[in-house]
Amino acid sequence: MNLQNIIKETFRITNIMKESYILNLKKAFSNRIELFTKLFGYPARLFMFYFLWLSVLENRAFPNLEKSYIIGYYTISLFLSQIFPFIRKSREIRQNIFSGEIANYLARNLPFGIVNLMEYVATISIYLLFVTPIAYVLLGIFANVLPNAPTLIMFLILGFLGSILRYSIWYVIGLVSFYTHENIGIITFYLTIENLFSGSLLPLKVFPETFQKILNILPFRLMLYTPVDTLFNNTSFSDFFINFSLQILWLAFVLILAAIIWKEGLKKFSAYGI
Repeated sequence: MNLQNIIKETFRITNIMKESYILNLKKAFSNRIELFTKLFGYPARLFMFYFLWLSVLENRAFPNLEKSYIIGYYTISLFLSQIFPFIRKSREIRQNIFSGEIANYLARNLPFGIVNLMEYVATISIYLLFVTPIAYVLLGIFANVLPNAPTLIMFLILGFLGSILRYSIWYVIGLVSFYTHENIGIITFYLTIENLFSGSLLPLKVFPETFQKILNILPFRLMLYTPVDTLFNNTSFSDFFINFSLQILWLAFVLILAAIIWKEGLKKFSAYGI
């Protein structure tokens, strides 16, 4: 492919990304029920965790954890965990494969992965616009945490990459449907692992140190726990750079895996007409 064709293809992909983003942005705005659920469900879930942990902390079950840390941790972890309907997207990809919908993408030469990525970007754009002020107010009032600029920047970078990594893994789970009749079993199994090992259910610091060392080499903590913990533990730049590098490495691995599964899956799709 010569330079002219590369430039032409780049402009084509860019236009597809722009059009897909605008279309999904309008769809996200029109889906008021889901937005309403997130706006009011977020503080409701936060208070549920608050009263649960209030009882736990009063019994001194975790003496090293302070109430302000717990409130701040769940304020941000819940904010990140409901940023996008990852499970639904994985199921939609499965439906696109088995209904033959991806044939439309192939016929129109539309990059399936990029179109889906733009849906993710558009959805979180609306989410961040409306839910971020709520999270910021709750964080300041109840946790009394207002991070300085360097800490906030590190959190935003790690939080963004962690969310992209999480999306990419769920995207891969959807693509696995090329090889399985149903992916609900994989979804259930992975969701259990992610909730436990990412810090969604419990801060990872409550686990034994040996177990934490194992989690340090896995990608799950990088999705949620690491970005959130950055806000509260005065993370040094060297620790930030290590976590940033690990996120990039894991993201590269997952994207390469997604490309391989997509390429091989299309062969199966073309051969058998799934």
